[in-house]
Amino acid sequence: MFRHVRPGDAWLAGRRPFLRLLAEAAERLGGRLELEERFGHVGRYHGPGGVVRPIFGNALGLNADAAAMLAADKSYTAEALAAAGLRTPRGVVLFSPAYAARMRLKNAAVAEALPGPDDAARRAARLGWPLIVKPNSGSEGRGVARADDPEELAADLAALFSTDDRVRVEEWVPGIDTRVTVLDGAVRLAYRRLPPAVRGDGVQPVRMLAAAALAELAARHRGPKLSVDDPRVARALAAQGTALDTVPEAGREVRLLDTANLSAGGRLDDLTGRLCPDAEALAIRAAAILGLRFAGIDLRAADLTVGAADAVVIEVNAAPGLDFFGSHGEAQRARALELVTDALSR
Repeated sequence: MFRHVRPGDAWLAGRRPFLRLLAEAAERLGGRLELEERFGHVGRYHGPGGVVRPIFGNALGLNADAAAMLAADKSYTAEALAAAGLRTPRGVVLFSPAYAARMRLKNAAVAEALPGPDDAARRAARLGWPLIVKPNSGSEGRGVARADDPEELAADLAALFSTDDRVRVEEWVPGIDTRVTVLDGAVRLAYRRLPPAVRGDGVQPVRMLAAAALAELAARHRGPKLSVDDPRVARALAAQGTALDTVPEAGREVRLLDTANLSAGGRLDDLTGRLCPDAEALAIRAAAILGLRFAGIDLRAADLTVGAADAVVIEVNAAPGLDFFGSHGEAQRARALELVTDALSR
């Protein structure tokens, strides 16, 4: 059941910020926004000229199906960009035992050739430590972990193979994560993504500080994708010589994860309008290579406001989220609303 959604509707209360941005953008354009009543995950925008645009999650109907599917596959994305001369992390896809068993019923020769967890250590040695382990498809930082040795790699693979058939293991790239959002060949937003962290007060243990920070995040975004009991948190804390029960001294910053996804509680530093020309050109080219009109390009480099010579394209998202950027502050909300309005008008 679809409903007509307008700015200020009671139905929007407590729902994710992106839906409110959609409602305001549709109102600005003189169009009509309809969303399914349960979650608002699926809908359609009726433009004043009669054009109907499908909406699915963060996707606004701008990208072709094949381009979006290519971007959803992290390994094929890296290969396509590397073939065009862009720097991407070296990596390999490993297949779950369950997937190999299913494939064995169809084609035993193919199944035997699939690299699995038994091949992980040997292939990892070629890439070098540390390694990034993540689902080969997916978003919002789900399941992304940093493995510093074979034991951690084995644990990460076991966890991911319980939910995913294909896992990408890739070399760790030094630098800071930066998301660059591109629309029709122009950079519209850019921001550094920093790992989730808490700051000690000399009184509360890390567990309480983290729980409070994640609760505040949940109130703004309808739930972070992180728990204080996540094994990745324990691993990140141990690397800093601390634990959930440690009381950090006042002012000390303690990282909760080694990765910097906003959905998991990461922080952002708005760089819109501050990227160097080479960084903007790199993001625009990455989107064009994959055939994407609307994309979030994830780069890793020392400082993209200064130069992009060391920049590596980590991932590409064909349906970039705006919840966290748009709720960071008034200036960010205005930029996100302008972007959504422009996207719907095309």
